[in-house]
Parts: sequence; structure tokens; C-alpha cells
Amino acid sequence: MGVAGISAIIVFPTIGQANTNSDTFKNSEQFILAQKTPGTTSPAPGSTNRTGSQANINQEFATQARQSDLLEIQTSQLALQRAKSPEVRNFAQRMIKEHTNSSQQLTKIAQQKGYKLPTTLGDANRALLTQLTNASGTNFDQAYMQGQVTAHTKTLANYQNYISNGTDAELKAFANKVAPVVAEHLKMAQSMVGNAGDSGSSSGTSPNRNTPGTNTPTTNTPGTRTPGTGTTSPAPDTGR
Repeated sequence: MGVAGISAIIVFPTIGQANTNSDTFKNSEQFILAQKTPGTTSPAPGSTNRTGSQANINQEFATQARQSDLLEIQTSQLALQRAKSPEVRNFAQRMIKEHTNSSQQLTKIAQQKGYKLPTTLGDANRALLTQLTNASGTNFDQAYMQGQVTAHTKTLANYQNYISNGTDAELKAFANKVAPVVAEHLKMAQSMVGNAGDSGSSSGTSPNRNTPGTNTPTTNTPGTRTPGTGTTSPAPDTGR
């Protein structure tokens, strides 16, 4: 019996005994079926891919979390320079502080676990920064706050997805800690986005509606007659 026949007997004893001719056996239906038989030395289907997929989920989350922090910090630094509204500038200051904090926490985990963190924004985030850079005046405030809604919506979805599907215990603890902060940022941005362009929009020529103490003419004051065009309303008689 040849070496090939012995090998066939060792791996597939029942089939090998029925057919010891190596060439005939390799071309037989039994050999083809034996290749698919569970319990052979071939790796379990999907085992390698599953491990790689888990690692990719962790790395992808770390990458996106860092890039979102970079975007928040850089756009908010720009807002401190250009925003007209004090409320918008205060919001930007808070974004810088809290996203710097979360970025530092992520860095510690990445160093311990060997995750690679990006130093650039990524194409999608860079487009948002470019769009904001091109805005000016009160339009900047509105563009910044709208960008904050867009960015935090995306970031929160990323965190929530990792909380549900992530496999790194430390990263999940980090995500559970930071996600509520991101949700709060989103809620604040949503409440401010409609009013972001109001502050500082008056140039001194807009009417002062319903503002006490202004010099707006009293055209409908009770007890007075509406003066004709070009006439002057008589002063009230205070001597009686």
C-alpha cells in the first residue's frame, strides 16, 4: 500500500478501506464528501472571520469616537473666534472642555489595548469643518449650531451601536459613560439651533417690537384721536 493510501486510511479509515487506490479515491464522490465532514482538521467556518470582525468593531468605534472629538474641538475653537451670540460661544467652550476630556479617556484605553487613534478628521468631518469655515456673521452661528446637531446625532448613534454590539469591556464602559454626555449635547444643540442667528442680528435699524421705553410712536393709544396725515396730535390738557 502506498503512502497516499495510508494517509487516506488515517484520516478517513472507513472510506480508505473501501478504496485504497489513491488516484481513484481522490476523484471519488466519497472523497469530496469527506472534505466536508465535520470534525476534520479544517477550521470551523467563520471562526477566523468572526474574531476579525470583533476586532474591527472595536477599532472602528475607537476611530470614529476620536474623529468626532476632533471635529467638536476644532469647530468649537472656530466658534469662539467667530460666533456673535454669547450663548453660542458658551456652548462652544463647553464642547471643547468635555470632548477634550472624553478624548483623553479614549487615549488611555487605546494605549492599553493597542488601538490606533487617528490624528485627522476624516473626509466627512472635514467637509463639515470646511462648510463652517466658509460661513460668516450671524450665518456662522446658525451653521455652527446646525453642524452640532448633525455631528452629535451621528456620534450618539455610533456610541449606542457600540454599546449594543461592542466586545471590549473597557471600551463599552467608556461608551456607556460618554453616551449620556453626547445625548445632552445633542439636546442643547437642538434647542439652540433655531435661535442661533437672532443674537447680534440687529444693526440698529430693526424695529423694537413690544420693547418698553422705546421711542416707537403710540398710534393706537386709547382716548386719543388718530391724527390726520401730516398733522400733529395735540398735547393733553393737564391743567384741568
